[in-house]
Amino acid sequence: MAEAPTRWSEIGALVAAGVAAALQFGKVAPSLIPIGEGFGIGLAGAAGLISVFALVAAAAGLPAGLLAARAGVRRVLLAGLWALGAAGIAAALAPGPGLLYAARGLEGAAFLAVIVSAPTLVAARAAAPDRALAMTLWSAFMPTGIALGLLAAPLVEQFGWRVAWALSAALPWAAALLCLSRVPRSAGRPIAAQGRLLHQVAALWQARLPVFVALAFACYAVVYFGIASFLSARLVAGFGLPLSLAGIAGAVAAAANIAGNLLAGALLRAGRHPARLVMAAGAAMTLLSTGAFALPFSLPLTLSAALLGSGIGGVVPASLFALAPRSVGSPSLTGPALGLLVQCNNAGSVVAPLAIAAMARHDWSLAAIPLVLAGAALLLLARPLRRVV
Repeated sequence: MAEAPTRWSEIGALVAAGVAAALQFGKVAPSLIPIGEGFGIGLAGAAGLISVFALVAAAAGLPAGLLAARAGVRRVLLAGLWALGAAGIAAALAPGPGLLYAARGLEGAAFLAVIVSAPTLVAARAAAPDRALAMTLWSAFMPTGIALGLLAAPLVEQFGWRVAWALSAALPWAAALLCLSRVPRSAGRPIAAQGRLLHQVAALWQARLPVFVALAFACYAVVYFGIASFLSARLVAGFGLPLSLAGIAGAVAAAANIAGNLLAGALLRAGRHPARLVMAAGAAMTLLSTGAFALPFSLPLTLSAALLGSGIGGVVPASLFALAPRSVGSPSLTGPALGLLVQCNNAGSVVAPLAIAAMARHDWSLAAIPLVLAGAALLLLARPLRRVV
């Protein structure tokens, strides 16, 4: 029996769900300074709102991926989208930092539900010849959502962060309605457990290479989110740019990462080894992103370094997504490997804001230190991945 053709409208709806979820991450960057000043918690306290969002995924990405398959990934996706919008409204209405942090934690849990279920559906619903292209499109969900969140900077400046966050909270609900209409009920039905969770985790650890892939993704996340989350604040505090212009500049840098995702897809189809792409692009991204923080004397150089670093760096996540299923010894470990990748990505998202904000409190040029360390670790972890066939 011939395989059903890919329904690209269905794939588009799933990618839109990921973008709507990622926007809830990106909306914080242009609001860092207003929230820090309004609640009296400073830049470091406001930056914690980025970290707490990713904390749940950093702690539970792997088991969440396995449990979502058992509950039914379509069901988990829709529940995550509805919950994400509700938590976003709660965050916009929070009267103080404590409740704001709590709402962001709920947003993080809903975000995890979306990002472990949507890519599973993308891979399952795309026909085999289209699967690589479909996953390449999925890999662009995070920079796209972050760029859209940064583009809300003029809205934050004009009406305040609460209005901007309330409007952004409606997007997951819109994505849920789109997925309801495009993704059939037959997609992502619950599947029976195949072995205990601990046994699957142990098998993944013994395979080693999938762990290296996931840890490399964590290192990439530190470098990327350093630019995506702090470039706007860097331009305001370091060069006196208006928040609206700084937000647009940050959005352009984040959006450049999308071009890198698509370039990786073309290079992979041309036969380039993904591990070598990770090493080359990771080295360039680290140097350029470091320069964006360590060049306090030149606004054009800072912007150029951030733009190029983010763009070239987009090759890294798409290549790591390609490596993950190829690095496992058994097809049954593909799901856990992708779950671990999500978990490590969010671990990097937790570490990056805290480390960079701590350095930036003393001097913005010191914020380059976490990026250098993460970039060096990325290159070391990518070396053994050259053995993946």
